[in-house]
Amino acid sequence: MQLTNLHIDKIVIHQIFKKNTDGTEKLPKKSSNFIVFAPSAMETFKIRVIDALGSHSKAVDMVIVRQGQDDVSTAIERLNNSEGDDFIDVSYEIATKLSGAQVRKSIPGGILVVFKGRYSNPEKSFIGVMKAEIHSAYEKTENPNTNEISLKFVEEALLTPATKLYKTAGFFEKTTDNREEAVSDLNNVWHVGISDSQISQTDGKAAAQYFYSSFLGCGYPQSSAKTTREFYEATCEFLTGMDISDEERNDLHNALISYLKYENTEVVSATEFSDRYFDVDTRDQFAEHIEDKGLPLTAFTKDIEQISTRLKQRKLSFSKNVKITAPSDVFKELIDIESITENHDGESVNWTRITVKDRIVSQQ
Repeated sequence: MQLTNLHIDKIVIHQIFKKNTDGTEKLPKKSSNFIVFAPSAMETFKIRVIDALGSHSKAVDMVIVRQGQDDVSTAIERLNNSEGDDFIDVSYEIATKLSGAQVRKSIPGGILVVFKGRYSNPEKSFIGVMKAEIHSAYEKTENPNTNEISLKFVEEALLTPATKLYKTAGFFEKTTDNREEAVSDLNNVWHVGISDSQISQTDGKAAAQYFYSSFLGCGYPQSSAKTTREFYEATCEFLTGMDISDEERNDLHNALISYLKYENTEVVSATEFSDRYFDVDTRDQFAEHIEDKGLPLTAFTKDIEQISTRLKQRKLSFSKNVKITAPSDVFKELIDIESITENHDGESVNWTRITVKDRIVSQQ
């Protein structure tokens, strides 16, 4: 999501607790006031939001599955039109739903940050929900005068670089011609992005299931396989058109297959692939190419079902109907490619030297 012209207008924070030792739920502690950050702290918080949900993040687009009166998505819609105490009350309803979704005793407590702001130009609304998993002793976090979470603790929990365990969801308002008609399906009203800083860095999932499904009522889009296939085809087309040597092109094709087939991640990001394998100028060209194909630059759920056969094999085709085919992993390890631009007589040619690091076992 391109979070340009980002402004955050209100922030409220409630405290979430892990299950009691006997497995019973400990209700969240409700805040009665909005959090007011100093300008420098607010800028830091905005950076944290952009890092979690922006175009260079690993946030995954999801769809709203549950849209009943008691679901979080409906509470988000209510928040969009709430002010003052009403906003705090609805945000606390969301906190209680998170607490109820944390059914395992191993899930840590923390703080739930619910915030509303504006983005883009012309401006549109967005609602953010962020859980920071804090492992410190909670009795030390209260303001002795108000019995609420102290601002100092909130700033330390949210704004210091050491705090990395947080889950974030953003509900970004879409432009709609008729909102009253659109709310029959909240996916027509809100674009949803969800990230989990902890899980994205370990076992590759987009977010903990209790957070995106049990709590938020969201799920993966049904078109993930189609989007993954279109990304693969668009990237192959881009690599074919690049003005580079055959060796470089082969390395990039191997990198693309490894990225989609072997990496332990459940998301695909054109921006991440580009940053990893292209120089700065090429990244801009690739981004333009991907956008021209109608594909996202931000992360989406990986599903290689429609290209699994193509990822198993690498194939080289030459103009005179010569073809070389091998399993992708074997191709990467045993086949070297070199461009030949001049023959033994000094004449300009466009040949390719193939080295197969193996012996011939049969011929036909």
